[in-house]
Amino acid sequence: MKQFFSILSLGLACWGWAPAQTESAITREGGYWVRTMQGAMDTGGQEKLRVETTGNVSLQGSATEQTSYKLTVRVRAGDEREAAALLERFSVKTGTEGGWAYVKVTPPRLVSSGLELTVTGPRALRQVFAETRGGNLEASDWDGDFEARSGGGKISVNHIRGRSELRTAGGPIEVGNVGGPVRCLSGGGVIRVENAGAAAWLETAGGEIYVHQVDGPVQASTGGGNIRIERAASTVVARTAGGLIQVEQADGPVTAESSGGAIQVNSANGVRCESAGGAIRLRNVAGAVHAFANSGSIMAELVSGVDASGRAMADSILSTNAGDITVLIPSNLALTVQAVNESGGSGRINSDFPQVHVQAGGPPGGPLMARGALNGGGPLLRVNVMGGTIYFRRK
Repeated sequence: MKQFFSILSLGLACWGWAPAQTESAITREGGYWVRTMQGAMDTGGQEKLRVETTGNVSLQGSATEQTSYKLTVRVRAGDEREAAALLERFSVKTGTEGGWAYVKVTPPRLVSSGLELTVTGPRALRQVFAETRGGNLEASDWDGDFEARSGGGKISVNHIRGRSELRTAGGPIEVGNVGGPVRCLSGGGVIRVENAGAAAWLETAGGEIYVHQVDGPVQASTGGGNIRIERAASTVVARTAGGLIQVEQADGPVTAESSGGAIQVNSANGVRCESAGGAIRLRNVAGAVHAFANSGSIMAELVSGVDASGRAMADSILSTNAGDITVLIPSNLALTVQAVNESGGSGRINSDFPQVHVQAGGPPGGPLMARGALNGGGPLLRVNVMGGTIYFRRK
């Protein structure tokens, strides 16, 4: 059964549960005329809640079997009579349908108004969906899955125990603590994730992406901003069209691609980096390390043998078309080195290891090459430079 509510003649004509609905008198606040309405309905038998509105909306889970709402409407008008005529054209509908309890607020067309909707419901609901066609949206303390849509405002969530899927056409997204996987899409805002209990999939057309901790894989993509990931318990894939990529710690392989910025990875088990216009800095990296810079230097610090996490080096390659490459190698690491410097007569290969033998190849001005086996040899490290110097330094 559906229950409908609409504001008519400064009052609310109600079907079903009139005693649960109250409204305030019209008041003046600055340049606005304001009215507040409150209502409630029993949703103890429902598992899902849907909220649709225009304007700012806040959703709060609590230990209750009722869903209640508070709606504040603001309109600009010359006097109270004109304001009353505008306010009577707003509508609120509540009810249940297909396993969903719903609250729907619809303003009249061509009315510029400030709507603020607060909804409180049973936190144990299995699923909550909220959509605003033009405003900010915030939610907290829900046990199930949460999904949000905004036509162009900020979305912020916290203490969601299920999964979260958040989409905004052009605003920032802020995620506090989410127990399940997180999916965020923004048409042009910053995305920040504090803690996610599973995978995180993050995409923005033109803003920065910041991740504190994800207990799973991370995929982050931005059309024009920096990406910073502090810790991921699995793989990381990060792509930006014009910014810095920084990964502090990843328990799995890292794939990073930047069309116009530097890349820095401070701990990972396998790395594949490509930078079209910036330097690459790799520290405490193991596994297969592949780094390619079109115009920038590369610095790679390798781990020694098998470290405390069970990571070990694998066949790797470092290459740049315009810059230096510096490799910091632990003295006890078993490694086979092959290096080529194609910088012509000015190219150099400098090594702290006497086992790495440098020799010129071909005619004068041809490529400079170096080969050597450290500690009896091991995984193959290939280094290629054009327009710079190669350094093998003892760590």
